[in-house]
Amino acid sequence: MMKSESQHKKHPGGRKPKFDYRGEEFLSQVETYAKKGFTDREIAFALGLNPTYFYEMKSKYSEITDVLARGRATITAAVRAKFLAVALGGIKTKSTVVRKLKDQDGNLTGEEELQVSESELAPNLQAMSVWLYHHDDEWRKVERCQDEDADIPKDIDHGISIDSWIKDKLK
Repeated sequence: MMKSESQHKKHPGGRKPKFDYRGEEFLSQVETYAKKGFTDREIAFALGLNPTYFYEMKSKYSEITDVLARGRATITAAVRAKFLAVALGGIKTKSTVVRKLKDQDGNLTGEEELQVSESELAPNLQAMSVWLYHHDDEWRKVERCQDEDADIPKDIDHGISIDSWIKDKLK
């Protein structure tokens, strides 16, 4: 007995997959969600997939992992740039106003004047410290030494002497 043509095209498990997991449309959707900061679980739900199944497809198709990494790299770069801008401070434009100019008689001249209101943002020292800790080996060494050399008096036999520590702090 000959098998019909539809029997030859059956997918393993009996059901046609919901997406072409290597297709441009699917990968584009995954990358878009990754650029928005979605977790793998949130991406799976947004696509209407079970998260466990999405993880399986991710391990099966390296293209999914690649677009996730590319999308997250984009958002990470944007956050890093904003974090650095906050750390450094600088000039922030509050508002921009366009004023139409008038002549002495009060008639509009057709010319415009641009007025920009600016303010200066102070650098954020905590953000600077975090940035340096994560991007500068020398800074990290200094920070670690400060933590290790804390000025807590210790009694060798019994650990920290609370009374002497309190007296030192009250001086």
